[in-house]
Amino acid sequence: MSTMLSKIMLLAGLGLATSTVQGENVNQTSETATAEKPRHVVLLGASIGMEWSLPELPKRVNERRYSFEALQAWEYDKSEIVEETLMRPARKFRLTSGYVKGFFKSSPQPADMIIIKECSSYFPSDMRRDKELVQQWVQEIRQKNIAVMLATVVPVTRERARSNPGKQEGIREFNDWLRAYARQEALPLLDLERALRVDDEERYLRDDLTSGDGSHLNRKAYDILDHLLIESVSIQSAVR
Repeated sequence: MSTMLSKIMLLAGLGLATSTVQGENVNQTSETATAEKPRHVVLLGASIGMEWSLPELPKRVNERRYSFEALQAWEYDKSEIVEETLMRPARKFRLTSGYVKGFFKSSPQPADMIIIKECSSYFPSDMRRDKELVQQWVQEIRQKNIAVMLATVVPVTRERARSNPGKQEGIREFNDWLRAYARQEALPLLDLERALRVDDEERYLRDDLTSGDGSHLNRKAYDILDHLLIESVSIQSAVR
């Protein structure tokens, strides 16, 4: 009887030990998965963000610490996509076929960092309104404890500027203000203008970096921006 009882106690002990080890393995696996989960970076922009092919960026530069996504708003005011990005993983209801189809897909991934980027198409513009909107978006994103980065506007080429009086001047004025505001608020800056401009004086887009219209970018330009984005995001992550 005592021998049988001993065997039962031994088996129970082995079962408990196995369960404990399995539990520890599950916890370790879960912790490892959490630790290795890429930080999700969402860029709010327009055509440049779309043509950049950001979801493929980690493969292009062999960087697995981050995942990227670009959302488009075809106007300066990004208030709606800021709101929708901050709602994630929830979706804003719309009575459209696109919303119904999206309802059956997995929920949109919440952002760990949001980059606000404007397009040269919206300049010259109402500078006072532009500044107030940027300040509003930064405040809204910070209230959700999400990292926010500002991006300077990509300039246009000299030839394109000649056909659009005031555009290049408006871009320069906005970018100068954006840099000062980023310093004031201790915000990271993705300086697209500095990376792609001809010089530090007139600050036009380099002719060899445009797709042909003096405004949109070619693959050579995006290759430059790939490395700039990874570097900027890495610096911001290191100081958090």
